[in-house]
Amino acid sequence: MGTGSELTAMGAGDLATGIAARRFSSSEVVSAHLERQSEVEAKINAVAVSLGDQAVAAAKAADQGKPRDGQKLYGVPVTVKECFDVVGTATTAGLIGRAGNLKGDDAELVSRLRAAGAIITAKSNLAQLELYVESDNPLFGRTNNPWDLARTPGGSSGGEAALVAARASPLGLGTDIGGSVRVPAHFCGLCGLRATPGRLSLAGTADQFLFGHVSAVPDSAGPIARSVADLKLAMDVLGAPIPDSTLNGLVIGTYDDDGFMTASAAVRRAVLQAATLLEAAGARVVRFEPPAVLEALDIFYGLFTADGGAAYVTLLAGEQKDSRVAQLMQLATMSAWLRPVLGAGLIVAGQRRLSHLIRTTGVRSAEETLALVARRDAYRVRFEAAVRAAGVDVLLCPPNALPALTHGASADLGPASVSYTALYNLLGWPAGVVPVTRVRPVEMDRRPRGGDMMDRAARRVDQGSAGLPVGVQVAARPNREDLILAVMAAVENSLSGSVDYPRVPPALS
Repeated sequence: MGTGSELTAMGAGDLATGIAARRFSSSEVVSAHLERQSEVEAKINAVAVSLGDQAVAAAKAADQGKPRDGQKLYGVPVTVKECFDVVGTATTAGLIGRAGNLKGDDAELVSRLRAAGAIITAKSNLAQLELYVESDNPLFGRTNNPWDLARTPGGSSGGEAALVAARASPLGLGTDIGGSVRVPAHFCGLCGLRATPGRLSLAGTADQFLFGHVSAVPDSAGPIARSVADLKLAMDVLGAPIPDSTLNGLVIGTYDDDGFMTASAAVRRAVLQAATLLEAAGARVVRFEPPAVLEALDIFYGLFTADGGAAYVTLLAGEQKDSRVAQLMQLATMSAWLRPVLGAGLIVAGQRRLSHLIRTTGVRSAEETLALVARRDAYRVRFEAAVRAAGVDVLLCPPNALPALTHGASADLGPASVSYTALYNLLGWPAGVVPVTRVRPVEMDRRPRGGDMMDRAARRVDQGSAGLPVGVQVAARPNREDLILAVMAAVENSLSGSVDYPRVPPALS
């Protein structure tokens, strides 16, 4: 029997092993995590729907039996993003009007978790419509980052990351169409994986009705955990097992600036630190320059706004809109004649990035949308050619230009809040995030003065960021999650014992 704090400090795999060996019971484990959820919820507000009563009953039933073959999470509590259908609950994506629509079935991945013996303790908070890298909406309110309550845990799977970082859940399940698993993992000092699109089912998720109109940007699901081993375990039980791989002979391409938004000093240091240890571990590290990231962002946002926001206008009818959603709707629905006029004015005002975004997004005809998809395909070919020319197997880069954002900052940062992650969504590549270090006080004021609105917002985020976790992103070609996890595991094994490695968030310790 372990104490509550000992049990909540353990990962999903270790909890499953201990329950199977009867060193402690599922009831003890579930109760410890529910108590931890209750303890931290007033500070972080990460639980959208509590399933405590059902979880306690399921744990008692688990204690009366034993794991069957393949039940690798037997008796282990887990949480899932609110966008996943869970029987008897609503799947709202932060829309008040959907709160009464209770589901009669579980999403496919939730069913797989249950089949593996897992016990769902809660559904976690998210961004309204899953459209920005914060987790805040009119229905469930704002989720705070356990590392600094004045900052966001990211989004749209930020509630998951907050619960896992706060040790209120050992394993979480999210979705990622622009960085929604990887950004929260980075902001909260966790491991996260966006799987190759199609490897993990999205059946029974809000993502189906939220992003069905942007199928040209492939959506994906993925786990969030405190260790790489637990990510691998999660992928196994979710139906997409990942074989073991090594660093032997691996060529890793690295970059710390995507040419759109310069990364903070701590983020750049994390990339260098990870690259150095990977080279020492036997990989070959080379510099890589991603081709024309601005072009990739043009295509990404162009595809999202090609219907002029029509898909979301229907969903938001009669709804209270989050301010960031209202801003995105303005971008999508702006009249075509107004875009060049406003864009020119913004250039004069020094807002070059925002001007470019306004002039390159908006409603398109069917033919224009097909042309945009063709541009996407051409960009993918261009990117693959650059990777092939560099002889690269895996890419190592920032997950974000910044550490955890202050609340509301994503509205001013716009594309700069996802430029490092959305690239791989457009490519259809899998990618993961692993913690490396924390921001040092001397790294908070190294961003150049001047610049446009996004640069000024980034400087404000850097201020006061000392102590926040920082990770690196690892990406590879489709279905090469084995290489991604091998690199992530090497980083974790080398750095998890260092003094700067993110462990327990001080705001909740």
